[in-house]
Amino acid sequence: MALVAGFTALPTTARGATQETAPCAKLAAAEVSFPAGDANRVVFVTATDANQASVLITGCARDGPGYLQEWQVAGFIGAKGFAPAGTLGEGEFRSPTGSFSATEALGLADPGTTLAYHVINPRSRWGGPGSPSYNYYLEGGSPRDENLWYWANQGTYAQATVINYNRMPDSPAVPGADYAIFFGAGNRPSAGCVSTTLEIATRVVTTLSPGDRFIMGVVGDVFLPARPIPAAAPTAAPPAAEPTGVASSPAASSPAAGPVPSVTSTDAPSATEPEAQNPGQDAGGTDFVLAGILLVLAGLAAVAVVVVLGRAAASGG
Repeated sequence: MALVAGFTALPTTARGATQETAPCAKLAAAEVSFPAGDANRVVFVTATDANQASVLITGCARDGPGYLQEWQVAGFIGAKGFAPAGTLGEGEFRSPTGSFSATEALGLADPGTTLAYHVINPRSRWGGPGSPSYNYYLEGGSPRDENLWYWANQGTYAQATVINYNRMPDSPAVPGADYAIFFGAGNRPSAGCVSTTLEIATRVVTTLSPGDRFIMGVVGDVFLPARPIPAAAPTAAPPAAEPTGVASSPAASSPAAGPVPSVTSTDAPSATEPEAQNPGQDAGGTDFVLAGILLVLAGLAAVAVVVVLGRAAASGG
């Protein structure tokens, strides 16, 4: 709706609230209450108190998966501040709360935009109460429709972007829920529009594309608390090295506990283990000794036999 002269901006620190000066970072961190959809650019309009007209306006542009700030400026909304989401009515001098798309713009001359653009002429109107074109552009109309030509020549709508509150493609237009909510110039409190400098109003017209969005409201309604950073999972400490010379436990020497040490020589015995005995060699040595003893005994027996036979022969002769 058209700007209303004579209103004074309220202080930006009303009730001690804190303004959010980094909304693009909040959007990138998914800490915004209202959806941005697939918007490549998002314009934030935020106040620190619901009843104040002065706001902070921030332009954000997509950067990969997140958003970066392009510009930031002070501005104004409806003279009585923001209405809670879904409650705005005509004549309240408040601005809507929520996320709204941009698809159209209007002004005295097209500055170069991809939005559908209406060049304002003396017959240009915006459908008001009772109009079959309620909350849409038309030419001709009735005295109850807003006279765009008049306000464009006052500087208010020299360049303006339509905020799709209470109108398609965001929602069907509901009579009585307010109309003609634009992002324009004039830089003073209004009957519901967002107002800033003509330079910024023109920049928004030229840079926004269909589907880009405005996210508007009180800081506490627009932004979510910062998400806590999850604690890193504890890492297991490496096993302590065993002191040199201490025997390993059975588990440590099992195949599952680690690699088998390599053998550097098949001939040399292990440096840490005694040389294995060969049972086969021990048995062979014992048999040899026994055989020798038996041979000696056999020899002695033979000698004894010879001696006895000799004595017998001597006795007989």
